Amino acid sequence: TVPKEYLLPEINRRAVSDPDFNVEKLDKVSNNRVKTFLDKMHDVVMYEKVVTGTLESKTDTLVDDLLRIADLNDWPLKLINYPLCRLVIKENQYVSADPEFVIGNRKLSMVAIEDKHIKNVWKPNGFGETQIAVQIVACGNENIRATSKEEFINQTIFAMRVISTYVTFYKAVIPAEYWSEFDCGLPKVASVNVKRWPGENGKQEGLDLVEPDGRREVLGALIKIRQFLLRNEQPGTTIQNVTTNDNTDSGKEKSSS
Repeated sequence: TVPKEYLLPEINRRAVSDPDFNVEKLDKVSNNRVKTFLDKMHDVVMYEKVVTGTLESKTDTLVDDLLRIADLNDWPLKLINYPLCRLVIKENQYVSADPEFVIGNRKLSMVAIEDKHIKNVWKPNGFGETQIAVQIVACGNENIRATSKEEFINQTIFAMRVISTYVTFYKAVIPAEYWSEFDCGLPKVASVNVKRWPGENGKQEGLDLVEPDGRREVLGALIKIRQFLLRNEQPGTTIQNVTTNDNTDSGKEKSSS
C-alpha cells in the first residue's frame, strides 16, 4: 500500500519551487519523516538552477529517502551505496559500472539506481540510458560470479533513473545464453530486452516526484518491485529465474547487446 502521508495533494511543483517554502509551516503535516522528505524535495527543485557539472548530492539524499520509504532496505533486501559492479569480458578484461545505489537480495544485485542533476544529462547518451544499460548488465555479471551454480540462468533486473525529481523505471530480462558469449567477447547473437516506463525518454519525461500523482506512481512502482523481489526470494538459491506482469512492464522496449 502506498503510504498516504506522502501524497499530500497541496504539495506540488508550484508549492515546492517557492523559495519561501517551509515545512515547519505545513499545518497538515505532522510526521517528521515526511517533513524531511519534502524539505529534501524542495532542495532538489531549487538545485535545478545550478550550473552544469554540479554533483548530484541533493538528488542522492532524496533518492535514499525514497528507497527507504518503500522498505527497500529491510532484510532480505539491502540498500548498497556506490557498489563496484564489473562486466568481465574474455577472462580478465572488464568494464566497471558504478551505480549510485543497488538493491541487493541477499547476495544478488536486483535493482540498480542512477540519479543525475538535470543539467548533467544530454540527448547524445540517451539522457543517461547508455550508462544504465551497462549497469544493468554489470549487475547481472556480478550475480553470475556470486552464484554457486555451474549453469547460467535467466535473470530479471530492475533499474531506476532519477533526473532531478523525474523518475523512470526499467526492467531487463537477461537470458542465460547471453552470458556464455562473454567468454569470446561481447555477445553477437543473444540480446537483452529492456523495457522503459513511462515510455518517453527525456529530461522531464519521467514521473515527477514533486507532483502528488507522480509520487503515488513512483511509490506504487517501488512497492511492486519490492513485492516481486520478496516473492522470488528463496534462501539457499542465488540467481532467480523470474517473470512478472507488474506495471514496470509497460512502455517502450529497447534492446542492448
